[in-house]
Amino acid sequence: MNKVNQKEDFYIYSEILMTNNEIKSLLLLVDVQYDFINGSLAVEGAPSMMDALADYIKVQPQDAFHTIVMTADYHPYEHASFKDNGGLWPVHCVQHTHGASIYQPVFEAVKKLLPGAQVLTKGEDLAVDEYSIMANKNSAKKLLAIIEDNDIQEIYVAGLCGDYCVGNTIKDLVEAGHGDKIRVLTRFIGNIDDGTTLRHIIAENNLQEK
Repeated sequence: MNKVNQKEDFYIYSEILMTNNEIKSLLLLVDVQYDFINGSLAVEGAPSMMDALADYIKVQPQDAFHTIVMTADYHPYEHASFKDNGGLWPVHCVQHTHGASIYQPVFEAVKKLLPGAQVLTKGEDLAVDEYSIMANKNSAKKLLAIIEDNDIQEIYVAGLCGDYCVGNTIKDLVEAGHGDKIRVLTRFIGNIDDGTTLRHIIAENNLQEK
C-alpha cells in the first residue's frame, strides 16, 4: 500500500472513530446492483465508486450501524420501463439474473459487518417504475418499521443513482418525516447527470452531507 492510500484509509477510519456509537444509525444502500455498475444501465465511474463504498464499509467498527438495508430493482422481463416495452430504459435488473444481484464486494462487506442486513425489492409490478423504495408499498412499510421500531436517529444513504433511485428515495424519506435523520454520502453516490439533481435535492431539503 502506498502512502496516498494509507492516508485515505486513515481519513476514513478516523472519521468513523469520531461517530457517537450511542446514536442508532441505519446505512441505506440504494440499488448497488451489477446492471447499474457494469451492465446494461451502467453509471459512469460506478465500479471504482462502489469499490470505494465496499472499502468504507469494511473499515467500520461492528457497532457503527445499528442496521443496514440494501434496496434492489427486481423487474419481471416484461417490465413497462424497458424500451422494448415502450419504456425509457434498456432491459435491466431482471429477476433471477446476474444483473439484478447486489455487487459482490459491497454485499460481502455488508454481510461481514452485519450478517442480518436486509434486502428490500421494488419494481416487481409490470406497469410501475418504482425509482424509490418508498414507491413499493410492501418495502416502504418494512423500511419505515425498521426506522421507527428501532428508533433510528441517522440514515446514511449511498448507492445508484443520485438523479433517480437515490434521489427519489431521499425525497420520499423527507416526505415521510425523516429528513432530519438523512446523511448523504455523496462520494459513494453515482449519477447519470453531473450531480446537479442530487445537489438540488440536498439543498432544497437542507440535508447533511457526509
